[in-house]
Amino acid sequence: MKRYKNILKVLFISLSTIALSACTSPSTGNNNLPDTVTPAGNVSGSNDSGESADASNEGTASSNEDSTQSEVASGDNSTTDVTGDDGTDASASAATSTTVYKDPISNSEPVKDGYLNIVFLGDEQFLTGTSEGNTIPDLMVNRFDDPTIYNLAIKDTMGAIPRSQTSTDPSAYKEPGFTAMAHVLAGDIKISAFGDKVSQEVATTCSKINVKTVDYYVIGYGYHDYYNGVEASNESNPEDEHSLHGAIVTGIKILQEVSPNAQFIICSPYYCRFYDDKGNDIGDAFSVTKGLTTLAVYANEAVLAADDVSNALTLPAISGTLFDLNGHTYSQYLESDGLTMNLKARRIYSDVLARIIKYHLGFIGIDEANMTITIADYN
Repeated sequence: MKRYKNILKVLFISLSTIALSACTSPSTGNNNLPDTVTPAGNVSGSNDSGESADASNEGTASSNEDSTQSEVASGDNSTTDVTGDDGTDASASAATSTTVYKDPISNSEPVKDGYLNIVFLGDEQFLTGTSEGNTIPDLMVNRFDDPTIYNLAIKDTMGAIPRSQTSTDPSAYKEPGFTAMAHVLAGDIKISAFGDKVSQEVATTCSKINVKTVDYYVIGYGYHDYYNGVEASNESNPEDEHSLHGAIVTGIKILQEVSPNAQFIICSPYYCRFYDDKGNDIGDAFSVTKGLTTLAVYANEAVLAADDVSNALTLPAISGTLFDLNGHTYSQYLESDGLTMNLKARRIYSDVLARIIKYHLGFIGIDEANMTITIADYN
């Protein structure tokens, strides 16, 4: 019996040491994909537990990926608030007491617990295909070995706060834009404060997130900032939440307080075309303004926001360099409205996004990460 107790004691100490070491992660500087990301060394593409770490499938797709939903965190009817009835944080920043740590996915895994946790924050670009189970977040499930994906995208939302909002006190947020949702995840705002502007599914998904274990936040705003005519940037105040640039910077800094090891991937708006009420083509993202400037300027400011924060990667979707969506190919990527990505486009987008993460994890090199995917050659 004494020997049994001693074994249990040693086992408990060993597990405690492993758990503490698994929660530590070296800091990583600002990383822009084309130039400054440094891949991790000594990564073979598979982890020590024998699980496949390199699930690269650019140009191909799993036969059942277009209907998968099983591994994307989705809502049920059990929870509506991140904050519990007793005023404590019920989930968003609460550590899971039954976590079982695994070997890190790679030396560059942001949170070295062996689990790949990805949170999407953005507008309806991450919601297209919801009913079929093939949104961009859905499709990311097949790009990695057993990831957990949380989709907090909300239709018609901006990165910036409205001009009518004159205070940035948590009680002043009435719209669930980027900085508001950052405050929700930080435990500063109850998600129920936004009423029916946030779906039950998003509210419940939000309640399942442990912010301390998030590896990557994927941020995709800008189109509605452009459409509503808010500022793209404020040169005198790079953290002005009334501008897209400033809101992205501020929102990331809020999230870094509760997710200090996380990496952030800032996705710019992608190329699109515009039509008048009669269906006539009136121009594209580089030529049409909705009051202040073109969508291309907003896209550029979203990418430039990465320069004002640490641990930020970028997906410059409007550039045409990572996938060839442009003035010649848009009809192959977009639905007839000139704005909505079709399924093939979403598959390509998810491949590009997966490559950025794989590059950061050290699974692929710079040449593969920056290779342009062409829709004509994509199967």
